[in-house]
Amino acid sequence: MSPLYLYAVLGAAPAAPLGDGLAGEPLRTIDCGALVAAVGPMAESPAVSSESLRGHDAVVRRLTRAVDALLPARFGTLAPDARGLCERLERASADLHEALARVAGREQMILRVFTDGPGAAPPPSMDGSDAGGPGTRYLAGRARAQRAATAIGELAPLRPVLDRFVTAERVERHDALPLVASVYHLVPRGAAAEYATAVEDAARRLSGMRVTVSGPWAAYAFAPETLE
Repeated sequence: MSPLYLYAVLGAAPAAPLGDGLAGEPLRTIDCGALVAAVGPMAESPAVSSESLRGHDAVVRRLTRAVDALLPARFGTLAPDARGLCERLERASADLHEALARVAGREQMILRVFTDGPGAAPPPSMDGSDAGGPGTRYLAGRARAQRAATAIGELAPLRPVLDRFVTAERVERHDALPLVASVYHLVPRGAAAEYATAVEDAARRLSGMRVTVSGPWAAYAFAPETLE
């Protein structure tokens, strides 16, 4: 059998025909127990290019419009066959079901946070975090990274606005200034324009920072690592 290119994991199979994939291959769904995978037959992963990336995203967007809950797969994800794909998904079924419930009826928006000053405040430190054995140091490092990732105190003026829309948030900090962080938000479907307008209006009150808004997107940032 031909290898299968994975586009997304769905909460349910779409009622409408799926159409074609990024290489023109016919799309189909595979029932993996309580999970549904949207795939297309493909001998090998397509070369990375702006065209192929846009093609992948176009398929994901089309699928998103057809279902209530969808988790996009990373570009280039191949499985040897349907059995191998289902085994992979079933091993992560708990995480996938939790993520599908989180993204159901929602779409992703992205804030890019920039500093207008010479630099951003350093992330908080953890005194004594290197004490203990390797396991302790690993856990402490994870905790320190998590605090650093969420320490975007400059966004405090936006929180009253964000709380009106955001159901989940993921933060990725950056070292290459002036970009400080990318902040991924889940918002109700159909609320993207209102969210963007409210955030852009509130962002005018930020001091020394500026924010850009993009979206809506499929919930790429909220898909489990299984799909990466």
